[in-house]
Amino acid sequence: MSLDLNLSLDDRLQRALIRSEIETLNAEFAFLIDHDRSDEVPELFTEDGSYGREGGGRSTGRDALRTVYAMRAARGMRTARHLFTNLRLEFVSEREVHGHTILLLYAEDGPPPHPAEANLVSDYRDVYRLGDDDRWRYASRTVTHQFKHPGNKPIVLPLGQA
Repeated sequence: MSLDLNLSLDDRLQRALIRSEIETLNAEFAFLIDHDRSDEVPELFTEDGSYGREGGGRSTGRDALRTVYAMRAARGMRTARHLFTNLRLEFVSEREVHGHTILLLYAEDGPPPHPAEANLVSDYRDVYRLGDDDRWRYASRTVTHQFKHPGNKPIVLPLGQA
């Protein structure tokens, strides 16, 4: 949340509420994936929302996202923990917020326990939109990998393939 010392108390309180709702959205995204409920993830996006990698595949629309998460699930059991941190927000309008957060990912195929070695560190650039139902959703998510473990396996979410 960029600091603006000229905001009224009401505006600061409204921004704090929005930040809390966006933090909840990001936590739900991680929880659903990490607890074998990725089929619910597309509902966190706007109907025309997109999810993609910088310079790579992008899937647009809930139906496409359902397909890529089903393709991922068909590969078999995966143990993962998505740790999002350092949320920074830019308030564009009353219904749109841009965000940046960092992901630290631990993930391996198969049941736990696994060695505690991080797979990657990525930047997420997000556009959040407030829907007519007063819920914030992803209008877009764009991932840029910053660090990868040398033994990192191929990316398992086939974005852009649906």
